[in-house]
Amino acid sequence: MFNHLIMKKLLSFSFCCIVVLCVACNQMSHFNLATIDPGRFDSTWYNHTPLRFVQTNLSEMDANMDVDVYVQSLADILCNFVIFNVGGITANYPTKLPYHYRNPQLKGDLTGDVIKKLHEKGIKVIGRFDFSKVDESIAAKKPEWLYVGTDGKNVNYYGKVHTCVNGGYQQEYGFEILKEAVTTYPLDAIFFNMGGYQTSDYSQVSHGICQCQSCKKRFHDSTGLALPVMPDMNDPVYRKYQAFQRSTSDDLFKRIKTFTKNLNPNLVLVHEVGEMIRSESGTGYTSARDWNYHATENVKRVLGSYKDKTPNDTYNYLIGMDLRHTATSPNIGKIYMAEQMMNGASPGIYFMGRVENQYDRVFLPALKELFGFHKTNEKLFTNVQSLSKIGLIMGSTQEYRGIMKLLIENHIMFDLIRQASVGSPEAPRKLEEYDALILSNVADMDDDFVSIIDNYVKEGGKLLVTGSPGTNDGIGNPLKKIRLQSLGVMPDYEMFPREQSTYLKVSDNDRSVLGQNEFKDFSLIMMNSGFLKCKTNGSAESYLRLLPHTRQGPPEMVYFSDSDVTDFPGLIANSFGKGRAVFIPWQIGSQYAWKGNNAHRAVFMASMQNLLKVESPLSTDASPLIEMTHIGNRNGAFEWIGMINHSGQIGDTFREPVPILNTSIRFKPVKKVKEIRLIRTGAGIKFKENQGWVECVVPQVNDFEMVLCLYK
Repeated sequence: MFNHLIMKKLLSFSFCCIVVLCVACNQMSHFNLATIDPGRFDSTWYNHTPLRFVQTNLSEMDANMDVDVYVQSLADILCNFVIFNVGGITANYPTKLPYHYRNPQLKGDLTGDVIKKLHEKGIKVIGRFDFSKVDESIAAKKPEWLYVGTDGKNVNYYGKVHTCVNGGYQQEYGFEILKEAVTTYPLDAIFFNMGGYQTSDYSQVSHGICQCQSCKKRFHDSTGLALPVMPDMNDPVYRKYQAFQRSTSDDLFKRIKTFTKNLNPNLVLVHEVGEMIRSESGTGYTSARDWNYHATENVKRVLGSYKDKTPNDTYNYLIGMDLRHTATSPNIGKIYMAEQMMNGASPGIYFMGRVENQYDRVFLPALKELFGFHKTNEKLFTNVQSLSKIGLIMGSTQEYRGIMKLLIENHIMFDLIRQASVGSPEAPRKLEEYDALILSNVADMDDDFVSIIDNYVKEGGKLLVTGSPGTNDGIGNPLKKIRLQSLGVMPDYEMFPREQSTYLKVSDNDRSVLGQNEFKDFSLIMMNSGFLKCKTNGSAESYLRLLPHTRQGPPEMVYFSDSDVTDFPGLIANSFGKGRAVFIPWQIGSQYAWKGNNAHRAVFMASMQNLLKVESPLSTDASPLIEMTHIGNRNGAFEWIGMINHSGQIGDTFREPVPILNTSIRFKPVKKVKEIRLIRTGAGIKFKENQGWVECVVPQVNDFEMVLCLYK
């Protein structure tokens, strides 16, 4: 490992992205981006192509804006794809439909003028629709369209009334609105805001499960049951209701996709069932702490799960629902947009209002610089894919996020995979292409998923599993059995609930296997999580014994004896077929997300390196504050390593990062390297080749950098 230095001087730009471009070290001056041919992923204009999104959520008062100024403000920042309000809650065009509320401020055809002038600038348009609410004037005439709370009342928020997914507005009349808009205007794509079952208002007040007649009838027709009133995962009826919500929401948008494609076959649907998947990376007004890797998560979960869907992630410029006229820290904005790009996706941003009328304009110069960097290097973001060898399958949120932190801080490259895509023809890669899989507290598993995972290990795969794997069926009904045979444990278990003062005891034998140096200073490990008390089966190895709820009270009473330590293991390793599995029967990811405990990191890394013996094609002495990615061109033209500097965070504050010096990187390139160049700074760097490995030193990472490789 090489020493790295952190300079004290702060730079004004908050993240640094390094692309390593592999070119012969004596020919660095000959680098020419124009000579690169990235090829195309497919014939579409949106899939694995360089787009720069801007979402401008307009108010009714924007109806009389200067369209030329609006369009030019987008062109000035090099935007080439805009999300624009068209209809739903408010029609920004002269609608002829009696139940489509026309913007009272509208004097002409705002939608028509905007689309025409954006297209003249080469900027594509996503038409934004919101069918979650109607104006109260319409609601009074069509009460059967409305959401009904558990108190029997509708929700009227400043004159806009909640509608129901199963009511006539979303199921029928919305299609009339779409037909009018899609056949009138040459939209490139359509997006639906607040789709699905919305039960809370803008003051974060929940009004409960919808009790309208349409919901009652459809749920009864589907299940023969009455609607539940309270959300309760212990209630089998509520679990069926959750499955009902998913299926009915998907059914509606599949119908929308078919309907709109018949009207315009080239129209792109921005939705889970469509060609683009929309997400927002931002801060939450009510959240205690911002999620550093929000954009990384949003981008990775799409690119790791689908081959023909594009992430449409936007950095949420506003602080939260209650503070929409002020912006977040510009430094977290730079981080999120760097994460979008460095994971091989397109950058995007979401404004409340227009670019030119923002009340907080601090970030705008950085936005233009970021979009400029992306446009200049468009070829490097075209037709690319992850070169990761680890797949992280998403389970419970805090668990997979904690494991993401462990992987990112330890510079282990990974893909994020939705459970539903495993074994699907939509998946971008087959499971056997991964050296190892991680299941992050995936509790709900159907029998097919269990078989897929067991077979992966049986055929030679390496598997790390945490939490309560497959203890429920596919829709959450408890089975109270561990069904994955590859884990090497008996099916029956006892759930030990989360309790104070609970630990794992580290023995000398544990240290000899997991790592003498790594565990020499640990005799106990905090275990503040639910725990599966299970028994091994066959020749499975077990480590770290459960020490349950120890004495708590005055110091005179805080102690335990060896007899208090149980035989239940906190870590199990098992050989299965040609492969190997490690089982951590508690939520180590959630624990790490909570406290970032050193011992938890040691357990995770020992599981990966010493028990599973996962070999990484990339190693580095980079600071844990550097987030790294490894991306390759599908056409074989280049590969690059992205680096993002997270050193500017102090608690909940995001300031300019501290430059990090002399980071050494050692990696196995896809092909023989000809040159390495830092794309952000434009400098070439020297490198060495040794038995298929390339070694180089990145002199400085300020905010973000790219290390891009051309080949011999």
